[in-house]
Amino acid sequence: MRTSRVAVRLLVAVLALLMLHSAAQGQTGRTAQVYQMAGTCSIEVRPDAAVIVGGVAAGGLLPIEAVDKLEKQLALVRGYLDSNRGQLQLLERVRTLRNSPARPQDAEPPFQVVQRLRAELPVNAPIDQILQRLIELGLDRFGDDVLNTGGSRREPVVRFVIRDLDAKLNDLQQRCAAAAWKAWCLATPDAAGICAGDKPPAELQVQNFNVQSEDKVLRPDGGVNYWRFNVSRGQRSGERPELLGNVPLRLTGNLYAVYRREPTL
Repeated sequence: MRTSRVAVRLLVAVLALLMLHSAAQGQTGRTAQVYQMAGTCSIEVRPDAAVIVGGVAAGGLLPIEAVDKLEKQLALVRGYLDSNRGQLQLLERVRTLRNSPARPQDAEPPFQVVQRLRAELPVNAPIDQILQRLIELGLDRFGDDVLNTGGSRREPVVRFVIRDLDAKLNDLQQRCAAAAWKAWCLATPDAAGICAGDKPPAELQVQNFNVQSEDKVLRPDGGVNYWRFNVSRGQRSGERPELLGNVPLRLTGNLYAVYRREPTL
C-alpha cells in the first residue's frame, strides 16, 4: 500500500516537471516583433556668423625681418576685430623662399611668410566696412589657398556659417522620430497598449537619418548643389557647411528606425 502511494507521488512530481518544462519551452519559443518605420520633417536654419577667409603676407631679406613685420600686422588686425566683436583664428603659417637669383624687376623680397586666417564676426556686422579696413591693415590673400597668387581667378572671401548646426540637426532628428512613431501608431492596430504618448520610446533605434536642403546653394569650392549629409548616432558626417550668402535654408530630414517589441508573458 505504501509502495503504491510512493509511486503515485512520483508520478505526480514527474507530471508537474513535464508541465513546467512545456511552459518554459512555450515562453522561449516566442520571438520579439520587429517593426520598421519612417518619418519626414523639416526645419528652417539661418546663418549666425560671418567669416572672412584669407591671409596676411610679409616679406624681407631674412626670416626674422619678415616674421617681425607679420606679427605687427596681425596685432593690428586682432585689435580691430576685437573692437568689432570679432574673433581671429590663426591657421597655417607658411614660409616661402624664392629659389631663383634676384632680378631687378622683382618687386617682392626673397623671403616671405604667409599667415592663413579666419575672422569670425556677428552675422549682422557691417561686413563690407570691416573687410575694407582689414585690407588696409594688411589682409592681402583671399580664400583658402593663400599661396596661390597667380592668375585672375576670383575667390569668395566672405562666408556665412551656422554655428549651432549640430544642435538644430539633433532637434530635427527628434522631430522626425516623433513623426515616424506617430505614423506607426496610427497604422498599427495592436499598438494601442504601447502608444500612450507622442514621445517615442527609448527602445526606438534610429537606423539612418539623412538631411538635404530644399534648394540648391552656391558652394565655396565652386558649383551649385544641395546641402546633403547623414547623421549617424548623433554624429554628422562631413565638415560644417558654409554659405556664400546670408540667406535662410530649409532642411528636410528623412529618418528610418526600428522598434523591437519583446514578447509578453
